[in-house]
Amino acid sequence: MVLIMIEKLPWLTEEQKSLAEQVKAFADVNLAKGEEVIWTREFPSSLLAQVAEKGWFGALIPKEYGGKDLGVTGCCLIAEELSRICAALTAAYSVTMFGGVEQLIKFGNEEQKQRWLPQVSKGKLGAICITEPGVGSDAASIETNAKREGDNYILNGKKRFITNAGIADIYCLYARTSDRPEDRRKYRHLSAFIVERDTPGFTLERINELGGWFGLPNGYLDFDDVKIPRFALLGEEGDGWKVLVDGLNFERNLFAAGMMGPMREALRYAVGHSQRRIQFNQPTIKSEINQFKIADMFARLATARLLVYHAAHLMDMKADAVMAATNAKLYTSEAYERQMIDSMQVMGGDGWTQFYPVEAFMRDAKVNQLGAGTSEVMRMVLFRQGLRVMSEELKMPYRKMHETLGVPVSSTTMSTITEVTEESVLQMMAEDYIVNPGLHMTKGDMVKLLRTASEEKLDSVLTALEAKELVNLQRDRKGRITLGKASFKGLKKAKPIEDYRWFPEWAKKQLKL
Repeated sequence: MVLIMIEKLPWLTEEQKSLAEQVKAFADVNLAKGEEVIWTREFPSSLLAQVAEKGWFGALIPKEYGGKDLGVTGCCLIAEELSRICAALTAAYSVTMFGGVEQLIKFGNEEQKQRWLPQVSKGKLGAICITEPGVGSDAASIETNAKREGDNYILNGKKRFITNAGIADIYCLYARTSDRPEDRRKYRHLSAFIVERDTPGFTLERINELGGWFGLPNGYLDFDDVKIPRFALLGEEGDGWKVLVDGLNFERNLFAAGMMGPMREALRYAVGHSQRRIQFNQPTIKSEINQFKIADMFARLATARLLVYHAAHLMDMKADAVMAATNAKLYTSEAYERQMIDSMQVMGGDGWTQFYPVEAFMRDAKVNQLGAGTSEVMRMVLFRQGLRVMSEELKMPYRKMHETLGVPVSSTTMSTITEVTEESVLQMMAEDYIVNPGLHMTKGDMVKLLRTASEEKLDSVLTALEAKELVNLQRDRKGRITLGKASFKGLKKAKPIEDYRWFPEWAKKQLKL
């Protein structure tokens, strides 16, 4: 397992490697206590107290506030190992890290940091409050509102699917502080607050009975005229969206780190079980089918590990990690589900019983694709960010006809048109039809070829050609021309049919062309 062993990740510091060993040792001796939670459904308070005693709640917190300053990587190392014990333990830990701690470190003032960070480093729990009865992935539509009254804010609204509900000491809550359309357009309508557990009017409404995450309180919160001091505001009023979005990379990556422990355990059970299960007079691990499943399990775990810790390293270096963290969350959440399916299949009927923890791990598979951003949202982010980050690399190469072969090929040299007229533009589109018969030309394609033309001149010519039904144009919502292609009528006008014809040599002979 060289590829997936923590000590083989070359960017880890000696302190981080030592931390990994310590947390692994803790997990190794407490696996049975984690399995007890599966049966009792009781929150593992005693285990959490031990985690606090070891100072691991201070992994992300700077030393001046009682923390260890081990960065995002340190948090991921802890989350991975705690997740081997049970989901309730690692979720309570991870949600605290991205449900108050990260926001306070980046946006809290000195007084706020001094008040809350030392408490968390000693084991106080946090929670993040975004989701509402009518608001999920569309976080910008948050309905919970906070009205300013002198030196206080009055909170009203409900939050749901809140992990650590009822057991958290501080709640990082996002609320609407403006209904002005211009603030909404600029994403300046939300603000972030730290709300303490015993604030009057703040009550626990419901605890959900979940399909997994045994022993972990998850529920609804009600805020009925909850008065909080202006001191509880993180950053400035209207900074809520910025606070929320800024923490998403950390949240997604830490959430993914908490999936790798069960992925490791599922692999361990698949291998151990198949080495000991005899069918057809041999251990089932001798079956090539099972070997292939186990091979895939190794590959998934190694890939997830590299994605998660690479993203964590980028964040620790203060580098852009949007793509890395989003990819880590998407890949790991979907690889996790496949990991459990394969492990249970290798184990046969035993894997489906609750007498092995793989069945409980499987129950958590779906929530991994929902929490910290759904897989669909991850794909939306990757699509948009990918187009932006790789914009230069993704530009379609210019293609033209090969002089001797007579077929379209990529080219680094571009023929340009010096005189911009209806005839030259139509010729340009006819040439493009020969090379890319099924594609429109983009406005950018046209501008590159028509180097002497302004966009206004090009628009004028294209509009005139459209009026004559010689080209078909596509426009965006603002009516700006984005794509264009010569129509049948335009192609006929631009060139004789002989210029469009091409046949391979075999076709010429066979069809006598």
